[in-house]
Amino acid sequence: MIPPVYEPLPYALSGLDFTQLPVCTQQYLQEAKLASPHAPDANFILAERLNISTALSSGLIKNDLDLVKLRLETVAMASDLEIGIPSQDDLQRHVLAAQECRLKKLLGDVLPERELIFNAFMTKFDALVWVDQQGREHYTPEDWQRHRDALLKPILNNTSQQLVALDNAVIDG
Repeated sequence: MIPPVYEPLPYALSGLDFTQLPVCTQQYLQEAKLASPHAPDANFILAERLNISTALSSGLIKNDLDLVKLRLETVAMASDLEIGIPSQDDLQRHVLAAQECRLKKLLGDVLPERELIFNAFMTKFDALVWVDQQGREHYTPEDWQRHRDALLKPILNNTSQQLVALDNAVIDG
């Protein structure tokens, strides 16, 4: 299975004061006790990054299962088509309706849900990058983009590997 690719928006919090951050980012920082007057140390930020990354993986489990299920149903349908469907109009309509239903579920439910899960994660992840940059004014927005991308890449790779591993486990039975 080739997992769906999540492409985060560019990092946009460089140089902003707390009051200029999006409201959802401010709320998260306050709830996580990462907003002023709290001054978190690097270990606290690292632990919080681990917490949100773990929550991302957990949040994707049901979505991954839905993707694998839809893929397997589609493979089974394709196999049936290779064998040949009798020319009964009702049966052909049933197969086409089932495929249309799978596509609607995929495009209307499963992939948008996946996007929402990733977007919620990115709000928190970018907030943590923003906390990292406090007191480090000599870095440019491009430096922070590279920093964020370097931290993010292994997490996104892990989510893709998680989906592929689940798919392989289901196929291998």
